[in-house]
Amino acid sequence: MNPFSYDTLIVQQVSSFLTNNFEIYNPQGEVVLKINTEGSLGSRLVKGDRRFTLVDASGTPVMQVRDPMNFVRDTFEITDSDGTPIAHVRKRFTFFNKRMDIELAGGSVIEMHGNFLGFDFEFRMGDRIPAKVSRKWSGAAKGLLGRSTYAVIFDEQVPEDIRKVIIGGMVALDLIRAKENN
Repeated sequence: MNPFSYDTLIVQQVSSFLTNNFEIYNPQGEVVLKINTEGSLGSRLVKGDRRFTLVDASGTPVMQVRDPMNFVRDTFEITDSDGTPIAHVRKRFTFFNKRMDIELAGGSVIEMHGNFLGFDFEFRMGDRIPAKVSRKWSGAAKGLLGRSTYAVIFDEQVPEDIRKVIIGGMVALDLIRAKENN
């Protein structure tokens, strides 16, 4: 089944010193997507950018999130499996809230709004809310191992292409958080 057809997805993040990998589950607990850090440490140090490939349960690439080296404002590129750009993610400067914009290739913008700690947030397109996200406690042992769990609840009317970029935005948000913690 199409991993973007579910109205609820559970995102399990596993980070370490060198990687930010994820597994995404459907409500039945089956892995429907995996997100893997690409490239060697050497290439990341030389080129300065990181890539994250999203693959479905059969291992077929679905899309890629690229974190290019930048110095002023965090930006990310989301491409389709064939490398076609589908969105550009940009962190917005705010004092107390986490915010970022996801600009779609067609020019529409999805805004991410969250609380100070970034544990609960929503994606907005004008006055519509295509998805809400809530960070769940993974337990003390998993927390010490760098694991976070998020529940993504999509509005049932949201099309697949918007669901894709929202998942890509989740990856970008986690990378922004990791950079802020370091």
